[in-house]
Formats: sequence, C-alpha cells, structure tokens
Amino acid sequence: MLFHAQVAEGIFLISSDISGPNSDGRSLKPGRATANSYLVVGEDKALLFDLAVNEPGVVNYVRSLTDRPVFPVLSHGHIDHVYHLEDFSEVWLHSGDIPLLKGKGIGTRKIKPLPVIHELADGDTIDLGGRLLDVIHIPGHTMGSILLLDRNTKVLLSGDTFTRRLLYGISGVVPMDEFCNRLRRLWDVPFDYALSAHDRCALPKEHLRTMLDAITHDLPNAEKKFSIPFAGKLLCLTRGVETELDYFDMAYWKKA
Repeated sequence: MLFHAQVAEGIFLISSDISGPNSDGRSLKPGRATANSYLVVGEDKALLFDLAVNEPGVVNYVRSLTDRPVFPVLSHGHIDHVYHLEDFSEVWLHSGDIPLLKGKGIGTRKIKPLPVIHELADGDTIDLGGRLLDVIHIPGHTMGSILLLDRNTKVLLSGDTFTRRLLYGISGVVPMDEFCNRLRRLWDVPFDYALSAHDRCALPKEHLRTMLDAITHDLPNAEKKFSIPFAGKLLCLTRGVETELDYFDMAYWKKA
C-alpha cells in the first residue's frame, strides 16, 4: 500500500509498505533497499523527484497530497525511476539521460508516449514559488545524474548518486577520479542531510567520507563479482552492516 511521510518542511517521501527496510513496511530506519519518490511543495507548484514507486495509482496519490500542479523531475533515466512517466505530459531531466528514456542502454525501457522533455543543467535553479532548488550534475551512476538542493530546508535530494548503494558504469563510463572529485565538491554545498532513492534513512554529510574512503581504498582491492543481465560481471564491495547508517555497497562495471 502506498504511504507518505513528511521528512522535512514541505518535503514528503512517497513509497510502498510492501518494500520496507525491515519488518515494518513504513520504517524510515536503515535496512534493506527501498524505492522512494519525493514530493517538494512550493507556494505555486510542486515537484515530484523521481517516479521510483511501481504501484498502481501512484500519480493520483501524489496529486492528492497537494492542490498545486505537480511536475516530474528525474534524477536519471533508469527503468526504476520512470514508472508511470506516461501519465505526465512533460518531464524535466539532464540532457545526458535523454537517450535512456528512448530505451537506449542497459536498465532502460522505451517510454511511449514520450512526454515533452525539458532539459536541466548543472547550476540551474527551479522555482516552485517561495522555494528554490538548485540542480547539481554529477555523472557516474548515469551520464545525466542530478541532485537537487532545497534551499529552504538544506535537504539534498540525491537520487542514486550520494547514497548507501552505488551502481557505477553501466550507463556511460566516467573516470572514477572525476566522479570522486565531484563528490568532494558536495562538502561545500550547504546541506544538512541527503535523501536518496533506495534508502529511507537520512544520510548525513559525513557519509561522503564513507563513500570516498571505500572507493579510494576498498575498490582497488575488491575481488567479489556478480553478474547482471546484459551487463556481465560487476566488481562489488560492501562496507559495514546494512542496518547501520554508515553502510555502503557498490557495484562497478567497467567496459573493457
């Protein structure tokens, strides 16, 4: 069943209780992977960040939470972030991920009918009326992955980029040192915590240190591998315990 939780002033997590992090389907604690969208409500309109909940009626459910017009913004174009996109006439995302909406690449599907696409770029500002969100582009998970900083609450909506679970390299290859340098720049971004797409727990800025340390020191020595369809074998590493906040899991595919 769909549910929502207010996670900051004017920001609502939307998810399903059949995919909770533990036995409590509506828990916001660290645990198993979840699938979350975020509704950000301004004075004039509302923004839905990611269509990551694959449940019937989710679009109507989102619209029932606010009387403002709702428009979708995608952190990226993977198949698990575009559920029910056909129910919208317009969509906003980075140009680097437009090919993914057309079914080009691993982990995608062709959207039919494809909504009118509006391109977002690094440094853009989205105005919801009394609420401004800054667009931050960090390619790596995909070429067009973006994060949104809500200036009002200092919350960073981080998609699949600043996260406890990082899949890297299947949708375009960005040199790892470039990705890490872009992550380091988040230290200078004025956010208090981040909300990601596949965990309901809020991530402190200190999690940057966990990610960077694991990528820098653990990944070069990682030996564990697993396979996914159409991509082949991925190198993976796991640091910590899934029920703890500082858990980090990474799967890395590097084209030969």
